[in-house]
Amino acid sequence: MYVIAGLPKAIHKDAVDNLQDRLPHAIVKGLPSPTADGSLYSTAFLSQLVRSIGEFAVRRRTNGNAQPAPASITLFFVPASDQEALLRRFDFALMSAPLSALVARDEQYRQLRHDPEAVAAALIAAVAASGDARTNLNHVIRRLGYRSDNEALLLPPCNFMAQDGDLVPIFRAIRLGERDWTDRLEELGPTPLTHEDVPRRIQRQQTRRVFVDSRGIAFFIAHPGAYDGRPREVEDDQDSDALLDTLRALYRFGGALEPGLHHDAQRGDGTALDGAVFACSEKGRISAKADYANVYPNDFVRVGDFTSLE
Repeated sequence: MYVIAGLPKAIHKDAVDNLQDRLPHAIVKGLPSPTADGSLYSTAFLSQLVRSIGEFAVRRRTNGNAQPAPASITLFFVPASDQEALLRRFDFALMSAPLSALVARDEQYRQLRHDPEAVAAALIAAVAASGDARTNLNHVIRRLGYRSDNEALLLPPCNFMAQDGDLVPIFRAIRLGERDWTDRLEELGPTPLTHEDVPRRIQRQQTRRVFVDSRGIAFFIAHPGAYDGRPREVEDDQDSDALLDTLRALYRFGGALEPGLHHDAQRGDGTALDGAVFACSEKGRISAKADYANVYPNDFVRVGDFTSLE
């Protein structure tokens, strides 16, 4: 699935239709931005864009529809002064790629995003198999596909605590190109754990290489047989925040996640959580008292015994 943002209304539809014709097996969506060059991504625009993507992609992934779901989602956007509002809105669900050529200006000092030929050329280059967007997305899809304890890209960004705080700044650095998509984030781990460390989780003679955060909480990828907490189905009146929350549970940096995938978070020494604090996307900050908690990619936390801190 390709999403196009930042084009003026006069050429947006033709650009979408032309790319759809060129890529008949893909899904091409998007919304037009203001005609005037400058700020392109208002709050109202972002809410509409979330609904446009979410109502399509999330419904296909959650309601049992026989239609094929998007295996990936890439956002192509025209760089603008307010682009960070656009990108942060989708952290870290989509693969994002700037259409940088379209901010150049023509003889009338208008950005090339108004030029149909320049737009068509920029989009053709953007979807090329050898382009940065596809190359980066391929790295992500390959890494997510291992569904492994030692894959850092699968970690919940707000609940795995590094030495300097959560993973949001690290994931944002990847999205901004400040860290490479092949970066294994080795400063986070993983840590080898054995049956002696976590006897209820790890079998005898087995070693699991798991990310253990600064609090000593180990994040084990749950067995697929435990993927029972599937994202809820999308209601017709569901708001954009709820849609986005589900989208974040289903996609990481543009690559599709298996519905229900989550980590079982428990202490690396096998003891109970004993009041460990988690930031749940629905319940807010909670103090968990069970042996372990299920933590989903969108930072939804399911735990049997907890106290709300908010």
